[in-house]
Amino acid sequence: MNFEEFCDRFQALLEQRSKTPSLLDCGQQLLQDLLKNPAWFVDRLQKFIAAPAFLDDQPASVFENEIRLYRSPDRSFVVLAYLWDDRTLCPVHDHNAWGIIGALLHPMREVKYRRLDDGQTEGYADLEQVSDRVFQGGETGIVLPLNKGVHQTGAAFDRPSISLGVYGRSIRQGSIHFFDPEEKKAYRANTRIPFRKGLALRTLAALEETLGEKLLTPTILQFLPDDLVREFRLHSSKTNSR
Repeated sequence: MNFEEFCDRFQALLEQRSKTPSLLDCGQQLLQDLLKNPAWFVDRLQKFIAAPAFLDDQPASVFENEIRLYRSPDRSFVVLAYLWDDRTLCPVHDHNAWGIIGALLHPMREVKYRRLDDGQTEGYADLEQVSDRVFQGGETGIVLPLNKGVHQTGAAFDRPSISLGVYGRSIRQGSIHFFDPEEKKAYRANTRIPFRKGLALRTLAALEETLGEKLLTPTILQFLPDDLVREFRLHSSKTNSR
């Protein structure tokens, strides 16, 4: 399945107006099919690296490793990609909508939490870890909205990872929340962070290893400063020596 077909089929699934459990089950099957081969993602990552104006089309995000791949015309769902450095986990956070997540390239990790307090005290949250899972390539999981979906994700091992997330329409306006389980603190994640192009280059090096193809072409190189090219080649040599 290519990416365009996935988006069309997911839109058709939503238009069936199935109940949420059935929707998420069927959505997981669609995402699993998309995750089987990461080759379709290469073109999008190459365009991001080569296009100086790419970020102009990207919405602000609280995550510096997020790329929006698609948003449906009726705004009923969005598809996001996350590029993870080695063994990097994002902050613990909640969600404003249901979601389906999965590993596209190399294993990803998800740590889930249960909220023990009632959420009525501003800035306070008492969390208990309930699971710690590693997703292999092609595996998917479900994210629930608000306090039922508190988790953190990232790369499971010592290599970059790519994960995908499909999220529905928001049921709560405003930003998501970040949490500090040890300090029992909660706060709105309002910081807007630009994407790091160096992270995209390191991920491209990991894709080269996986697909056995040379992906950083002369066309792309002409758009990159020398320091980023050196970073890519250094990371690529380390990746291929593993």
